[in-house]
This record gives sequence, structure tokens and C-alpha cells, in this order.
Amino acid sequence: MELDKPALSTAHDASVESSPVRAADALVDILVAQGVDVIFGLPGGPISPLIDALLDRPEIRVVNTRSEGAAMFAAAGYAHASGKLGVAMVTTGPGVLNAMTGLTSAYCDGLPVLLLAGEVARRNFGRGALQDGSAYGLHIVEMLRNVTKYAAEVNDPNRAPAMLRSAIRTAMSGPQGPVALTLPMDMTLAKLDAVPMVAMPPIVESTIAPEAIDAAVRVMRETNRGLLFVGSGVRRGAGAQRLVELAERVQWPVVTTPKAKGVFPEDHPLSLGVFGMGGHISAYDYLEKGVDTIVAVGTSFNELSTDGWSALLQPTGALIHVDVDERQFGRAYPCTLGIVASAEKFLGAMATRLPQAQERTMGGVRRHVLTLGTSAGLPLHHALGEIQKALPQDTIFTVDSGEHFVFATHFLKTTAPDSYVVMTGLGSMGQSLPAAIGAQLAHPDRVVATIVGDGCFAMNAFEIATAVNSKLPLIIFVINDGRLGMVEIGATTVYGRTAEFPTGPMDVPQLAAALGAQTVVADEFGRIRDADLMEMRKRGPVVVDVRIDPTIKIPKRERFVGFAHKRDRRVVN
Repeated sequence: MELDKPALSTAHDASVESSPVRAADALVDILVAQGVDVIFGLPGGPISPLIDALLDRPEIRVVNTRSEGAAMFAAAGYAHASGKLGVAMVTTGPGVLNAMTGLTSAYCDGLPVLLLAGEVARRNFGRGALQDGSAYGLHIVEMLRNVTKYAAEVNDPNRAPAMLRSAIRTAMSGPQGPVALTLPMDMTLAKLDAVPMVAMPPIVESTIAPEAIDAAVRVMRETNRGLLFVGSGVRRGAGAQRLVELAERVQWPVVTTPKAKGVFPEDHPLSLGVFGMGGHISAYDYLEKGVDTIVAVGTSFNELSTDGWSALLQPTGALIHVDVDERQFGRAYPCTLGIVASAEKFLGAMATRLPQAQERTMGGVRRHVLTLGTSAGLPLHHALGEIQKALPQDTIFTVDSGEHFVFATHFLKTTAPDSYVVMTGLGSMGQSLPAAIGAQLAHPDRVVATIVGDGCFAMNAFEIATAVNSKLPLIIFVINDGRLGMVEIGATTVYGRTAEFPTGPMDVPQLAAALGAQTVVADEFGRIRDADLMEMRKRGPVVVDVRIDPTIKIPKRERFVGFAHKRDRRVVN
């Protein structure tokens, strides 16, 4: 449930406690005051004080996942889908280490998540205690600092509330990202000397320099052929709404990165679709004819979003790059003007300063020509078409890493800014199912569906049990070609041969049914349509085994250009 966020927070809503409270209780009270309504994690001895404190606060739902890595991906999916803080709690040692991949993924994707990790009691540091993660053992905090904005160990129970508040503000401020606190068990069990009333000032974003807006307005007014190139940073706040307003005012076409798919409605007359992995011909065709100005907003210009740093994204005139993180400027392309600002503020300011242009329509050919299938199975692009027809327009899709990602990015048509949840910063396999759990809890009234390859599915398949126990109506489409398809296709392209990387033997329906899910086998046209998935999901999670033709491929740039037999003309050599 959504909670109001009061400016003042105290333990159990009392400004002065008549009796001392545990640090664990004070920490949970802060989470409640900050609007946290769900925490993902696994239990363990060192984190048990926090788990015990949560028993007294029904405002927070605790979801026990089947692995710590899945807990972090679920928290990241929650943050991605809601824009709010995602929270995970794990035990020390292997608990934290298992969570590291999900935490690193959140770091690479700039998602605001909080990891609360238990730790052995301080008196046992360096004594050979089981799972000692202190500086005398595994030195967990030092590991965490490499993949977080802030990581610290609580070394005084009276400082714990202030450290938690600082961590939350850090996660939500500026370039968002993950934060972590390790909590020695004796610290969370200790009684606080006092629980003061603490003012929580709002998060303040910096203002845009007026001269920067003036310069951007001058460039755009003088542009004959421009392009708005937008990344997932536009999702924050009212960025997507302001993007539509600016695009319609200046009548510039809009291209999104794969991760930003949907932040501009793909059925809009000014939409050219996606550029980069899984991108559309319409976007490439427009860029190949030349542009004199590109306004890039909320993108880091990484490999997947630029089709391997394509020369097409170097305009003949000006590149205006807008981001909350100035470290992105010039990292991939030299920019004429770099503006540190949120997408919402920049786009809103520009729309009020530019004249209304004559209405135009862009678009054109969206789809690539696919290779013909030579094997049995359902063509994946047809399966995606059936999936989209079977589900509501505002369905939230969580998509994993692999060949299915390319097809989903290319063939799904999204119109809502929060309807496409992918984590491409790290590109970890196995993240989409736990991310769907987080997204469903963030939006209980929306349909959430996962597009996951059979290889990725195998990594976190047991999270189906989490969805079943939590009574979440997820629909999970397992794109099953019986192999690690992207790996085999890539190796064949680069080396002219490949080892086999089968994902079987794995009976997807039997596995899903054993974990409590309903199942459907889609091995020919019409099976997805006839299943009535919307009715089935009312009874709990549904797993659809989509058995595809593995020989159908979508054209894309070979990643390892230096070793490829053919070079794409769109790639910087």
C-alpha cells in the first residue's frame, strides 16, 4: 500500500519514547516513514533482529525469495517500475555475495535500491566466526563500495538511524543508484539512548543555468533536420510527458534507446522507434540521411543503445547532451553543449521557449527482414504478436538478456513509459522473473508479463514458487529454443562454427507445475490466443512454454567487430 511520507519521523510515531527501543525497530520505523511498503529477502541469523522488528509493522510486506540474487533483482524491478526506493535484506557472508550481481545490475542501470545486510556481532570480528563479513573477515563493505553510491557498516547503534536516512537520500538524489548498510547483530539488538524527532528535508535537484537553456534554444531554432534521442532517464518524474510536449511543439522525430522503449509512445506520428540492439529501420534510415542537431536526453550512450557507438549518432552540427550525471558528457561522443539537468526540467523549459512548428508525420518501415525458418516451432515474432493481442495495452513487460530481448525490443509496440522493464547496464541473465515480482508488487492493478529465454529461466526458475506463495498473477513466457541461442548465433557469426550450448533436458511445464504454477504449451499458431491467459492469471502465476523455431534470426550488428567476417557500415571501425 502507498503511504504518506511525513516530514518528521519518530520510532512508533512518538517524539520521545518512554522506554528505550532497539536500533532494529528504529530502522524499520524510518522505512515506514519513507513510504517503503515491501522488502525482498531471505532470513538468516545476523539479519534476524530486523526481521523480528518487521513483525510489528504490517505496513511493510516481506517477500521471501528463493535466492538473495533474486531478492535484489526484485527490488530493482520494483524501483524500475515504480520510481520509488526498492529494498532488499539479506544475511551476511554468502547472503551478501549472492546479492552482488543484482546489486551491481542496479548500479549499472542507476536504480535506487537499498541493501540491508546482517553481520556477525562486532565482538566476534576476526575470531573465525561463521560468515564473518567484517574488515577482519571477507571485508564485505569494501566489496560493496565498488558497486554502490554509498556503503557503510553501522558501528554505533545511536548512529544507525542517521546512517539509514543518509543512505536513502543518497539513493534517491542526483544520479540515482544503490546503497548498502551492513548491520552487526549486536548493533541492531542494542537499545538506543534516545529516539529524537528528525526533520527530513526534501530532495533538492539543481536548477538549470539560464544561459544553457538560451544556448540550446538558439541551436534548435537554427536546426533544419534535428532528432530527439532519448534514454531511460526520461522516465523519472514527468519526463515522458514533457518529452511528448516538446516533440509535438518542435515536430522533431523521436528515437529511443532499447532500455527507454516506451518513454515516447511508439504509435505516435513522430516516433521512429528504437536505435541500437533490436532497433528499427525507420530510425536508421532517418539518421543515414544526415542530421545537423541531436538533442540526447537521459542516455549514457552505452554499447547497446548506440549499436556499438555507431557513427550515425555524430551529427553534422551540434550534439546537445542532457543528463543528471555530468560524467556521461563526452564519454562516447563529443558534445557541443552538456547540460546537467533532469529530463523533466530540461524538456519542460525548452517546450515553453520554442515556437510551434507545422505538424508532420514520421515513421516509415519499422521491421527488419527476417531469415526464413527451416525448423519446426512457432516463429518468435508471431508469438510476440499473439502475446500482445492477448494482453492489455498497458501491460508491463519485463524482458531478460538474450536473443529474445532483440525480438521483444523490435516487435513489441509499447505506448506507456513504464511498460518495458529491462536491465541492460550489466546485461545479467536471469533477472526478468524476479523483476516481474517487483513490478507486480509496485503495480498490483496492472498486468505484468515476463519474456524470458529458457537459459535465463533456468537461472531463477524457482522464483515461480515466490510468485505462487505471494499470490501474484504473473504471466511468464518462456521463449524455448532448447539452447543458449544468442551465444550459438554469435559464435557462428564470428568464428564460422560453434560449440553446442543446450539448455535441456528441462521440461518447462513440469517444472512450473511442480512449483505451483498453471502451464500452457504454445507450439503452434493460436495456442496463446486460445489459452485465455487473462482468466487464468486470476488463479495465480501462469507459465507459457513458447516453443519457437530456433533458425529464424533478426539482423543485428556483430558485437565483436574486430573478429567478424563482415562489418556493418553503420559501425565505427
